[in-house]
Amino acid sequence: MGEQSPAFYYLYKNYLMATVIDSITISPDCKKLTVVISGAAATAKLEYYNFITETAKDSGTVSTTAGAYTWILDNETAGELFNGVISITDTLDSSNPTGYSVGACEIYCCIAALVQSAIDCHCHCDRCDEDLRKAEKIDLLIKSAQHAAYSASNITDAINKYNKAKDFCTETCACGC
Repeated sequence: MGEQSPAFYYLYKNYLMATVIDSITISPDCKKLTVVISGAAATAKLEYYNFITETAKDSGTVSTTAGAYTWILDNETAGELFNGVISITDTLDSSNPTGYSVGACEIYCCIAALVQSAIDCHCHCDRCDEDLRKAEKIDLLIKSAQHAAYSASNITDAINKYNKAKDFCTETCACGC
């Protein structure tokens, strides 16, 4: 048997590959979400879903270039800032590959307000330390939610930790962020 041409190998390799969600990046202001995929077929259809707000949006069917595609979704198109536990799924791939991320701008705004409150505190009691401990607790909950979503894909755990962090923010400072 003769050697296969590189073009045939490329097409055959991509036929066997499933979509890989390489990265999901949320901008620091939570106004832009960038998704990078590879290994996709000639087309892909990415679906955004926020487990906290229950918002869904899709990319429509898009053509990939050599099995790769970058989808940039802004907050105006999505109808919300990217706060919460988020999934991205290629709905055209039969294995439904899904990636997860956690957007926490509103939570980090609350943490910043608590830290600033601790810095501005001039009393000689435990009240100043209380705000700092609360900020640390909220930050640890968010980091734990991110780990659950990224590493373990344990979405229920990520949602619970995100909601608990949000509850601490609401009861503490109602930050208004």
